Amino acid sequence: MATYRTDEQMEEIGRAFLRGLGLENQVAPDAMTIINKIKRKNDKFNYRRVPDNQMRDAEARWNSDLREISMRESVFTGMQHGDAHPRFVVFHELSHYALGHKGTRNRGTERVRDYSVGDIKHEETEASRLAVILMAPEHLVPENATAEEISEKFGMSLTAAILRKEEIDRIRRRRRGELRPLPESIKEFLRDARAQGIEIRTKLDD
Repeated sequence: MATYRTDEQMEEIGRAFLRGLGLENQVAPDAMTIINKIKRKNDKFNYRRVPDNQMRDAEARWNSDLREISMRESVFTGMQHGDAHPRFVVFHELSHYALGHKGTRNRGTERVRDYSVGDIKHEETEASRLAVILMAPEHLVPENATAEEISEKFGMSLTAAILRKEEIDRIRRRRRGELRPLPESIKEFLRDARAQGIEIRTKLDD
C-alpha cells in the first residue's frame, strides 16, 4: 500500500537529495547540472533525447530498469533555455529517480507491471510534490516572498509558485505553532455575529 509522506518528510528527502549532489544551497540549479552530477555519482544513470514525433504519449519518462530519463527534444531544448514547464517536466522525472519509483513512469496513469492505477497516481503525485521542492527548497525561499518572487527566483510557473508558497507557509506555520489564518469571509461573518452580541473568542486582528 502506498505510504503518504508529510510536507516535512518530502522537504527532507529533497534537501538530502540536493545535499548529496553538492547543491543544497544552490538557488535554481539547472536540470542538466543535476543530471550530470547524478551521472558522475551513478555511471549507470543516463538520459536520452527523443524526437517529438517518436514520443507522442509523454513529454518525458523515467525507466528504472534502464536507469534512464528519456525526454522529447522540445523538452530538452526548453529545459536548456530555462523555460518553466520543461524544467518542471524534467524535475518531475528526476523525482521518480530520487524517490526510488520502479518501472516505467511518466505523467500518465496506465498500469505498469503489478502496480495498480491508484499506486501509479500516488507516485505521480509524489513526484510532482518533490519536483517543486527540488526547484524551490523551503530553506532557500526568503520569508514573506510572494508567489511572483518565487516564480522569478526559482524558474517556476506562477501557478506552481502559488502552490509552492502555500506549502511553505503551511510548513512555517506548523514550525512556529501558528494556526492557519482565517479567510476574510469567515472573519466578516464573525464580526457580524459579534456586532449582534454573540460572544466571539476568536481573535480577528481588528
